[in-house]
Amino acid sequence: MSSAQILHFQLDIPSAALGFGTEARLWIATRPAATVAIGAALARHREVSFAAVTTGATNLVAAVNCRDPRDLGRYLTERIAELPGITTLETAPIIRTVKRAGSLLL
Repeated sequence: MSSAQILHFQLDIPSAALGFGTEARLWIATRPAATVAIGAALARHREVSFAAVTTGATNLVAAVNCRDPRDLGRYLTERIAELPGITTLETAPIIRTVKRAGSLLL
């Protein structure tokens, strides 16, 4: 509870319950000078629920939620494709989620 006597809730709701039946993870390699700008652009996309700067083979990772596979295809070929500085993009559709972020309370 905050000092203003307001109770806050944080929920992790499966995206399918909100009508988003297709999830994917994107691993994005960028030119070093473009990493921050592309990360900021991803953060503004309504399809992106999580984005982070990483190290290794890619510079960015993003969790994407779309209505269906066609919507994901449009997102990749229209929204992501317009971002300058991406050198490679690996898309991994989520087949089945076995655990979400929080613990189950029984």
